[in-house]
Amino acid sequence: MDVLLFKYLAAKNGDTMRDVAKAIKVSATTISNRLTNKRGDFTRADIQTLKERWKLTPEEVVKVFLQTDAKPEI
Repeated sequence: MDVLLFKYLAAKNGDTMRDVAKAIKVSATTISNRLTNKRGDFTRADIQTLKERWKLTPEEVVKVFLQTDAKPEI
C-alpha cells in the first residue's frame, strides 16, 4: 500500500482521515491502524467505496492499495 498516495488522494478530494473512516463505516483509529500496517487491510468494499468517492482509475487503485512497499534487494 502506498500510504503517501492514499493521504494525497484523500486531501486532494477534501477528505480528512475522519471523513474516510465515516465513508467506509469504520473508526478513525481503524484507518490509522490500516495505514500503519498495525492491523488489517482495506476490504474490497472499502476500496470500491473510495474508488467511487475519489473517482480513481483502475491503475490508481493498484498503485494505492495493491502494490507492496517492498524494495528489491541489490
